[in-house]
Amino acid sequence: MPRRATLTYSSEDAPAVGESRVYVYYCKYSGQHTLTTNCNLSKAPRRRTDGARVIDTKIFTAKLYTTEGGSKLIKRQSGNVEKQYRYNIGKLPVAYRTEPDGQYLYVLEGAVTSYSSQDPAQGSSPPVPPCILPLNKDTTQVSLEIDDRADKPSIIKISADHVRIEIAGAITAPETNEEILEFMRALLAVRLSQMSLIRGESTRHKLLMVQKVKPADVYQQLQKALKQ
Repeated sequence: MPRRATLTYSSEDAPAVGESRVYVYYCKYSGQHTLTTNCNLSKAPRRRTDGARVIDTKIFTAKLYTTEGGSKLIKRQSGNVEKQYRYNIGKLPVAYRTEPDGQYLYVLEGAVTSYSSQDPAQGSSPPVPPCILPLNKDTTQVSLEIDDRADKPSIIKISADHVRIEIAGAITAPETNEEILEFMRALLAVRLSQMSLIRGESTRHKLLMVQKVKPADVYQQLQKALKQ
C-alpha cells in the first residue's frame, strides 16, 4: 500500500500576517509540487545547524505534498544527536521536524524551488544534496558511507543521505581514516590539512569536514569523479 501524502497546516488560530501572497514550491530534483505556503522561503530565517529554512507554523500556513520519510538520527558537530521526522518526495528528503507535530517546519537547503513569474529567476546550477551540508561559512560536512575490501578506492554513488565510496583496506584497519582522507583529497583537489574525519552513526558511516570549500564546489568535484 502506498504511503499517504502528508498535509500539514498551521493552527486555525494563527495570527494574521503581512504575507497575503501564496508561494508554490517544487522539488528541485523531480519538479514535483512539494509545498504551498504564505511564507516566502527566501526571507525565512535559516537554521544555524544546517542552513534549512524555518517555517513557524503558528504564524504561517504550510501545506506539504510529500510522503512520510520516517525518522533519522543526525549527529551534529557539537556532538549532540538530533532526531528528525522527515518528509520526502520519492526517496529524497525535502523537509523535516524535530518533533512529530512540532511547531517548526524545516525545509532543507536547496531542496525546493519556486517557479513563480514574480520571483527572481532561479540559478541553473544543480542543487546540492542534503548529504553535503554547510556547517558554517568556512566548513562543509560530507556524510560518507563506506564499502571496504575493493580493488581500489572509488566513488560509487551520491544519494540524498550519503556519498558512497569504497576503499581497498578493511573498514576496521588502523589506517582506514588515512586511506579515506587521501582518496577524498584527490577527489576534491584540496590539501590534507583542510580535511578531518569523525565517526558517524556506525562504523561504515563517517563525517568528512572540509575547510574553505563551499558545498556546491564539493558536489561539483564529486560529480566529476563519479562520471569518470
